[in-house]
Amino acid sequence: MRTIGRREFLLAAGSAYAALTGLAAFPRVARGQGTGLAFTELRPGLWQVSGAGGNVLLLRTPDGIAMVDSGAPEHTAALRAAMKERLGDAPVALLFNTHWHLDHAGGNDPFGAAGTTIVAHMNTRLWMSTEFYVDWEDKTYPPRSPEALPTRTFYSSDPQPIELELGGEPIEYGHLDGAHTDGDIYVFFRRLNVIAAGGAVAVGRYPVPDTATGGWIGGTAASTAKLLALADDDTLVVPGHGPAQRRPHLEAQHEMLTTVQRRMEEGMRKGLSAEDMVAEGLTAEFDAKWGNNRDRFVSNVYDGLWWGGRLSGAI
Repeated sequence: MRTIGRREFLLAAGSAYAALTGLAAFPRVARGQGTGLAFTELRPGLWQVSGAGGNVLLLRTPDGIAMVDSGAPEHTAALRAAMKERLGDAPVALLFNTHWHLDHAGGNDPFGAAGTTIVAHMNTRLWMSTEFYVDWEDKTYPPRSPEALPTRTFYSSDPQPIELELGGEPIEYGHLDGAHTDGDIYVFFRRLNVIAAGGAVAVGRYPVPDTATGGWIGGTAASTAKLLALADDDTLVVPGHGPAQRRPHLEAQHEMLTTVQRRMEEGMRKGLSAEDMVAEGLTAEFDAKWGNNRDRFVSNVYDGLWWGGRLSGAI
């Protein structure tokens, strides 16, 4: 009788648990051959791709692939090669852009040129359609090519989600107004219980609102609350960057955001600058969890409240 090693036992146990529960208790991770990209199977047939800029999600269905975000332009060739290796020649039927940033929507061009339906909020299409300046980056963004632009858009931030189906898979999406940008959306694979949240959720660093294109801390907090209302204890939430998270991470993010907003508003009424509030320990108990981009986070939150006219009450 052959003795089963510890590694084989753990893998077998993980596979059995996943089969019984439908959860990826031991997610399978594979490397795209020669591409430097990592594929993690979050649920059967649903892959998270890291290393292409922002996170990319891929779900193969009988009617084609549903894709969330297309990564950064410099990784587009590697991503397409890895997709072919992993998923074969199945066409991408739907591509969702969670927002306009190039690390998430920079690879749209070849998919749009091939006839893929690109889904996004209308604000995302508007940002991608024009030249604009982002002051906190000191960078001007040119218009994207016609092939890269979303072809299926919506305007409303109505709480009712939009539902569609691809190859028998129910997919829901909706607006996360004013979170990372003013065009953020979530994409919810209902049957698989996985939510792609884009830049509205951060892991290992603070969620920096892009104040130049409509992001602010109040919108990020409200969007986190919206995601909490969608999620249960088994939901996997895929952030813009980093590994998928569970509901407690959303709870922690919401607590951090509401606490920081309250403290900052109090400091602003006292005439304190963003630097003053950092020196006074505005984010002290959160820094270990949320990473090393504190100063940028605080600066953008401050600007979003002040210049956006969103500070509640009189100063």
